[in-house]
Amino acid sequence: MQSRGQWGARHFDKVIFNLPIPRFNTNNELHLSIADAAEEAQRVAALVQFPEGVKFQRARALVRKTLTEEGISQHINSLVARLLDGS
Repeated sequence: MQSRGQWGARHFDKVIFNLPIPRFNTNNELHLSIADAAEEAQRVAALVQFPEGVKFQRARALVRKTLTEEGISQHINSLVARLLDGS
């Protein structure tokens, strides 16, 4: 679904608008589970220690690695997959 430019795929940020993402509903258990998982991800990410002078890209990679190691990324991905499948 991405457009391709001279150096590969681009405008990935616009692909999100093609997904069937429903509005948040406080009565939907799946929506609440995603929100809870996001809160847990934020809590864990806030505890990541960064080396002095770390660049943004490296800091982001460290947070992603930690969230993957903790199983949070996989959990969020499975919840979002359910949401997008309409389950």
